[in-house]
Amino acid sequence: MFLSALAAAVISTSYAAPAPTVSPVVEPVAQAVLVDCQVSGANLTDCKALDADGAPAAEAVKLAAQVEVPEAFALANPGRIVIKMNVTP
Repeated sequence: MFLSALAAAVISTSYAAPAPTVSPVVEPVAQAVLVDCQVSGANLTDCKALDADGAPAAEAVKLAAQVEVPEAFALANPGRIVIKMNVTP
């Protein structure tokens, strides 16, 4: 009896546990944010997010401030412009 119980214990511990299931990685979805900016020379300044708040708005304003404006565009469009920035939260 003892040997059969010992054999059953050895057999039950020798089987590998099932591998854990891995859930697929979900890619973050980009969010479009409208940003109102002042065209100033070759740069965009005084940018404000129009239709978003929080982190997406801050990221869109940060990206807009890094945009370099071609001279011909700046001369043809003095003043403010609205651009669409795609950001990933």
